[in-house]
Amino acid sequence: MSEQVPEIGVHDFAAVWRQGSRVIDVRSPEEFASGHVPGAVNVPLEDVLASPGRFTGEEVHVICRSGRRSLTAAEAMNAAGARAVSVAGGTVDWSEAGHQVEQEG
Repeated sequence: MSEQVPEIGVHDFAAVWRQGSRVIDVRSPEEFASGHVPGAVNVPLEDVLASPGRFTGEEVHVICRSGRRSLTAAEAMNAAGARAVSVAGGTVDWSEAGHQVEQEG
């Protein structure tokens, strides 16, 4: 990675999530539907990478399954002028920590 991307663990993320942080889930629509952080918006990684400028000036938390794709997405968003923070451990750690997960369908 060319730039250091800020990361946050799920415990600290839970606190900012409760305060209404904007959450972007960069997994596929199928992965997202199977379980995601409540209130998260699904924008697949390839869509973020194709148009990272759509997040310019925004403060967002980026999550995926384990934290790898969210780092890639957050790096692209930050390079385009966003203030993106990657959630380390992703939805796997979120769920394993006992936090609420929404499912669709």
